[in-house]
Amino acid sequence: MTRIIACALATLAPLPALALSCLPHSVEATYQRAAEAKESYVVVQGRLTFDASALPDNGTGTINPPEETPIPAEISGKALSDGGFDVPFEQPLMLNVLCYGPWCGSAEEGEVLAFLKRGANGTYMLESNPCGGDLFGSPKPAMVDKVIACFQGAECTPVR
Repeated sequence: MTRIIACALATLAPLPALALSCLPHSVEATYQRAAEAKESYVVVQGRLTFDASALPDNGTGTINPPEETPIPAEISGKALSDGGFDVPFEQPLMLNVLCYGPWCGSAEEGEVLAFLKRGANGTYMLESNPCGGDLFGSPKPAMVDKVIACFQGAECTPVR
């Protein structure tokens, strides 16, 4: 009888919630991933603009959001070089917002630190995913300094 009660109680217990597990989103980890990629990247500090109404529904009950949502965008600012963020950069790009199951990346218009993937045809793509992707909104001066240091060959180990 105890076994039957235990089985009955087990079937009534709530199921574990699905959770997304991400490594910490850091400029060091993103820099290293971009530096090791086959594709070419440019790091830009500037202002990102796009139509925010085109973003996928994030966390408001959408059961099956699209796996990716490409959104035309523009960035205007400075690209990273040996001297820091000192190369004028103004380009259209594709903001690609990815969803992993019910979790979607996000983006906001405004000041960003962005790792832009350069396509073979000279176009740029910026990826945002639920774990952060290649986009850092409202970057703190320490983040900007760290990316410059990574580019100049200083210690660039991600904090875990």
